Amino acid sequence: MSRPHYVIVGAGTAGPVVAARLSEDPAVEVVLLEAGKENTYEASRTQGAFTKLMGSDADWQYETTAQPGIGGRSIVHPRGKAVGGSCILNIGAWLRGAIGDYDRWAQEGAEGWDGAEALRTYLRIEDTDRGPSQWRGSGGPMTLSDLPSPTSLADSLLFAFTEAGYGPRGDADGASPYVADRYQSIFKARVRRTPADAYLTEEVRARPNLRVITEAAVTRVVFEGNRASGVVYEQGNSEHTVEAEREVILCAGVINTPQLLMLSGVGPATHLREHGINVVADLPGVGENLHDHPTTPVVAAAPQGIGGSYQGEPTSDEAFTQWRLDRSGPAAFFSQNGVGFVSRTADAAFPDYELLLDYNPDISSDSPVAGPTAGSAEVDQRSGYKIWAVLLHPKSRGTLRLASTNPHDKPIIDPRYLSHPDDLPDMIDAMRRAQKITQSKSLAPYTEKVYPAIGAPDSEFHEAILKSMYTTYHLVGTARMGDLSDPLTVVDPQLRVRGVTGLRVADASVIPSLISGHTIAPSVMIGERMAELIRNNG
Repeated sequence: MSRPHYVIVGAGTAGPVVAARLSEDPAVEVVLLEAGKENTYEASRTQGAFTKLMGSDADWQYETTAQPGIGGRSIVHPRGKAVGGSCILNIGAWLRGAIGDYDRWAQEGAEGWDGAEALRTYLRIEDTDRGPSQWRGSGGPMTLSDLPSPTSLADSLLFAFTEAGYGPRGDADGASPYVADRYQSIFKARVRRTPADAYLTEEVRARPNLRVITEAAVTRVVFEGNRASGVVYEQGNSEHTVEAEREVILCAGVINTPQLLMLSGVGPATHLREHGINVVADLPGVGENLHDHPTTPVVAAAPQGIGGSYQGEPTSDEAFTQWRLDRSGPAAFFSQNGVGFVSRTADAAFPDYELLLDYNPDISSDSPVAGPTAGSAEVDQRSGYKIWAVLLHPKSRGTLRLASTNPHDKPIIDPRYLSHPDDLPDMIDAMRRAQKITQSKSLAPYTEKVYPAIGAPDSEFHEAILKSMYTTYHLVGTARMGDLSDPLTVVDPQLRVRGVTGLRVADASVIPSLISGHTIAPSVMIGERMAELIRNNG
């Protein structure tokens, strides 16, 4: 292959989409670079044992700084380092958010990214048995299926959401998000099929105009003046440069994309100069606007002798043997398989809270998110459930900064969880709404003790948040898309990096505001839109 027209950095979620779509034109040559290996990890194909990859060579192993808002704890943020990216080590949830979420993007300056445009793109992406319809697609590259469940407690949790008055059973990606749903995920016949699998098929990989290079860690973007002309990457002990005839496209993710931009001289000038980096473009928004969906569980313990929770070690040898045999057993299931959305007001354009319904209480003494009941003999390994209260639109914003000029040094990740004064009371409100579900008829047999206790003061909820608030792993926003009149905008609605030419970004870093859902779907959608924008507008 001669000098490619496009060099794409990152074969995670959006990168394979862009590469596959652009290379549909046989006259367009594309190189796709991935720092990790091909995805040969068996655990990545399971619904329940993907956690085995966390902390492995398939994980970038990121972690936040100590967070004052949660008692000084830091939060681990696994990120996939392989073809397939973070989709190899997450739940694989396909929750697109509400139409109003994308209308908000447009209102914030992302012209052309409104809800109608997002829906049009999703209908083309999806292949679900819930479609085709006005709201759901069929025949697209992304195969979706309902999460399986090994216990009727999962259904009881969905019924309880309805009994609490929050909404009927339905499709969370349908006409209204205010439903209880056994949501869909990126699995086909209980085997994970990542966006990389869906878009980089054998047929696509066989194209002579597409080259996928793995174990190629990009260290910087090369500029000629203010034009991005290529990238430098390391492979083994060698350094290589690949030039781009037209554009470099960063799809390295919410952490690696801003890190690469800053290492290449694109970012806040003061910060770059502190590290001795030559400033190509002073963009103060690079690394800003970092935000995430924080979540805290309401935990319920069942009476002694009551079953319902599905026990088992999904990463055990026995679980893998069973999964290989018939796609069943602990490795085939993920307990957090139900969802419902609620709002504080009836006329909201999008939900305020997500309630994740989890049939495993995980209240044993070694639980990383255990409440104060953990460790006591009477509740250790008892059946029960959790309802994770998720703050969908937190106001807290953090930063990502370089630790050094060494591209192998992890950046400084500071989401500043709960730093905005509204976020703590909103989290408490979300937890109280989750508590209402525990008092339903359907959950009565499984509910002897609830933490925080029903009717507890705000201080008890705050204590629970300090001890057990965690992340849904939905970091976004570090190269925000918007109107160029805003000095913190990093990319315009064509996803072009401001202040330079020949450089675009397509991943979760461009998301200006979190959606009322999870981040796989919008990342795939961004990849589709990127390719479409290039094809239509050059």
